Amino acid sequence: MDYYYSETLMIDKYPGIHLLQDHIGTNYGVPWDDFGYIITFKVYYVRDIDKIKIGNIKMLSKANENTSLYFKEHGEEIELKIININGVLSENKLVSIGEDIDYYKKINTLFQPDKIDALLESLCDAGYFLRNQGEYSEWGGYSGSLMRGSSSAAILKKGYQIALGRYNPKTKFELNIESLGDSFDPISFKFNMDRKVGKSNICLIIGKNGVGKTHILKRISEVITGVTDGEEHPPYFHKLIVIAHSPFEDFYTENEIFNKLTVKYSREGSLANKKSLKRKRLHVNEYSYIGFRNQDGIFDPEYPVLKSVESIIKILSYDEENGWWNDKTRFQLLKETLSISIEFDSISILDNGGDEICINEKTKINSIKENINLKKGLIFKKNGAIIPLSSGQKIYTYMIPAIISELEEESLLILDEPELYLHPELEVGLINMLKNILDETKSFSIIATHSSILTREVERDAVTILRKIEGSTKVFRSSVETYGESIDVIVSEVFDDEYVSKPYQKEIDKYFIRDSSSISEIKGYIGNDALAYALSKSDDDKMSFEDE
Repeated sequence: MDYYYSETLMIDKYPGIHLLQDHIGTNYGVPWDDFGYIITFKVYYVRDIDKIKIGNIKMLSKANENTSLYFKEHGEEIELKIININGVLSENKLVSIGEDIDYYKKINTLFQPDKIDALLESLCDAGYFLRNQGEYSEWGGYSGSLMRGSSSAAILKKGYQIALGRYNPKTKFELNIESLGDSFDPISFKFNMDRKVGKSNICLIIGKNGVGKTHILKRISEVITGVTDGEEHPPYFHKLIVIAHSPFEDFYTENEIFNKLTVKYSREGSLANKKSLKRKRLHVNEYSYIGFRNQDGIFDPEYPVLKSVESIIKILSYDEENGWWNDKTRFQLLKETLSISIEFDSISILDNGGDEICINEKTKINSIKENINLKKGLIFKKNGAIIPLSSGQKIYTYMIPAIISELEEESLLILDEPELYLHPELEVGLINMLKNILDETKSFSIIATHSSILTREVERDAVTILRKIEGSTKVFRSSVETYGESIDVIVSEVFDDEYVSKPYQKEIDKYFIRDSSSISEIKGYIGNDALAYALSKSDDDKMSFEDE
């Protein structure tokens, strides 16, 4: 097979693999500067009958910070803007890695097994040449551009095996976070998909306000995105998605993550900090924020509405490009998931003229997306009639499309108190929808919560209880099995309700201060727990029991 570096999309008459810089065919005038290294390429496979985009890679040159200049200098130009690079692809001079797992899945779909090794060898794939990592790590740009963040480490570890069709994800593992500070115990999140019932792809963090739940979640995001180092065995996920719909949260937006990465990795002369906000977000591909704060970090109650429509566009665009190799489209997953909690049969959006567009798997969204009104949100219908949504259901319609538009296989979802706007019945719906998404994508989730209903759906080894003791945050496990346990037991055991003084207890205490106190007099006004408390406060010298 022939390999080319091309600066045009007019490549159909040259069968083989074409590498095009990421800006070719877009409105951007220059390629992406990845903290001083220009190494991002689209990979096209040209056959006699068609051309297919396989995905994006980063290809780092040992000799040149701009890999395209290496191709131009050493390759053979066969036509204006098309250079044959068969003779310059050497693992001693170049190393590449796919930007996402889909790249390797498409290779597995497109090529026969006996051709895959030759393809990845020619493209100097880092996973194929795993034995060379010690040497590659000495190259400029390897850590800060090519292998930045744990998602790249995950792809390095799994990509080659996925391309060969040999990869099986782990079903039982721990995510250890130790670098939380001197006042925090190390935390271990235990995921176990081998349980016969109650498979735990969801872990919970439970604790009073101020105990440090948000600090822990933000630390996880810093480690996974590569903003900070410090974990001896960092977690390997392909993507991190943070979901927080509280007006008081302060999780990182994509722009804030990018700015932190810029501080850590940027080199003198790099153009990275001069790029547009939209383009920055395109290249922070291992992290996504879903919440009320816009990309400037400003709280905007209308932002989730806009984000939900953008998410539908992204879902349909992805399906339009990738439907040929996926068994289930993302739009199908969206409808299947939302149908768990909302009864509807169609989703519509509005164009800028106010006309309704009913969308489905066959909608060619790329031809109409410039005329879509992003601010009007999604419209759900049943039998042609618009469905009025509760506040909790609206949160579903903001959250679920955004998650599915961003999710990759083996991702980690972090949710901060998702029960804030939800009736208990909707909490059950949320956990069902999350499990559906996680199962379909082999992904995992960590949820900070005060919900006993969510806790009931998670086994105790996956429940981390935080308590503040003498100024330090300590980690505990439940002494009872939480999966399928009664709400009363969970509230008492996990949420420390037993040790909290209740207002009704104070009222009963005041009542018993009276000279003449009768349980019989008040028992018709109180429930069983209050009655038991009243009996526990009984004093034979002060209290009277009247005959019925």
